[in-house]
Amino acid sequence: MKIHSGWLAAGLLLFAVLACNVSKNTNNSNNTNKNSNSSTSTRPANADVYIDQINMAKDENGEPGESTTSFAPDEHTVHCVINLNKAKAGTKVKFTWIGVDVENTKKNAEITSVDYTTNSFENKVHAHLTRPKDWPKGTYKVEVYINGALDKTITYTVE
Repeated sequence: MKIHSGWLAAGLLLFAVLACNVSKNTNNSNNTNKNSNSSTSTRPANADVYIDQINMAKDENGEPGESTTSFAPDEHTVHCVINLNKAKAGTKVKFTWIGVDVENTKKNAEITSVDYTTNSFENKVHAHLTRPKDWPKGTYKVEVYINGALDKTITYTVE
């Protein structure tokens, strides 16, 4: 049986196109969200330490409790919890709370920031924000920076 070079070239070309398309469809996991909550990733492509998982949590006696993206106004303490891809001492983490669209408040107003530097073997970090009175209803977000670069943002509501 004789194989024509034209058919062989067409087959190889088809194989190459299909292989590139499969690679394109499966290689976009760097910026996808593994959580069901509303978070976005903006990490640099060459980041050594980055956030694997981010979530908001209710307060349970001063510690993060149940994960949620919605709080009641009388839940005075809110937690943001991150899991880093690896523990590396000296990693600088910054949590910035922002009122995106909040009653009687300027849009996208920064509320506060919390800076933290990790210790050895520490890959889970959390910060909390406490308000002595009820939270105004609206949409909030927490931007989390790793070593000075914005890595992930998570939004939550007070209803």
